[in-house]
Amino acid sequence: MIHISKVHKQGSAPANEDAYVENLERKLFAVIDGATGVGGLSGKIAAETMQHRLNTGNVADSFISLIQQGNTDLAERTKLELGQEINAIPKEKRSTCGMAAIQIHEIYMEYAQSGDCMIFVKYRDGGIQALSYDHVMRLDEKALSDLYESISGRIGADVSEEAFQKVYQEEKERIIPALAANRRKLNTVQGYSIMDGTAAAMDFLSYGRIPLQQVEKVLLLTDGMQIYGVDGDTWGETAMYAMEYGVERLLSYVVQQEGSDISLQRYPRFKHADDKTGILLEYSDEEKEIIKNTK
Repeated sequence: MIHISKVHKQGSAPANEDAYVENLERKLFAVIDGATGVGGLSGKIAAETMQHRLNTGNVADSFISLIQQGNTDLAERTKLELGQEINAIPKEKRSTCGMAAIQIHEIYMEYAQSGDCMIFVKYRDGGIQALSYDHVMRLDEKALSDLYESISGRIGADVSEEAFQKVYQEEKERIIPALAANRRKLNTVQGYSIMDGTAAAMDFLSYGRIPLQQVEKVLLLTDGMQIYGVDGDTWGETAMYAMEYGVERLLSYVVQQEGSDISLQRYPRFKHADDKTGILLEYSDEEKEIIKNTK
């Protein structure tokens, strides 16, 4: 048996652009993080398009084929929405989504990742392995650093919450061109991978397979589940916390952090609360024994 824990919580935006897949028939699981274009299509479109394909695709199709079909579905949906072929639409205006997806087989696991969703595996000896890398984070960190540097240049340390919020909103408007420039780097070697309906999305998708020897837990997270205030490896600390305490405790901890910093002064970020989705798969002792004895 595999025990499945999942959390799915909307952030502070009007719509929840996260989605998840729990396809028990195929043992296929995914967390999906939609990203709205800068002045463009809602990320909810991309997230739900990929979710639908992974949930309802033909059982005879391979794991990667399903993802490719979901990406094609997104191109078709975008054309319906905007009346243009996907490559004619500026990158920053497309509906896109990151994803972390896995399919469990008898003795191995396939995985695929794009954007800032992450996949971690914990082994029975306590070791934790990241199967993905967050290329979005370095671009976000630069934009956030510039945002808060501009804010600090205008206000003092003892500024009121109201005054901080006014300056924050003004400076956030000023970095929109930088955010759009980051979006134009999607699916390039200078930028990051993302599912956007183009052929390049599959070129930059991270995917592979690992054997299941000694695997104890598998963790899938969208970036809204990251712990704040970590000095160093944010994703590593987040994964360790989730592996030890579970995704429900992780969600509660991050929500508590956000609630303690309503003014966004302690933990730099672009919004009060991002959408949050996590799935944790834990192998029972019986399942571990089956995998160990399979030749």
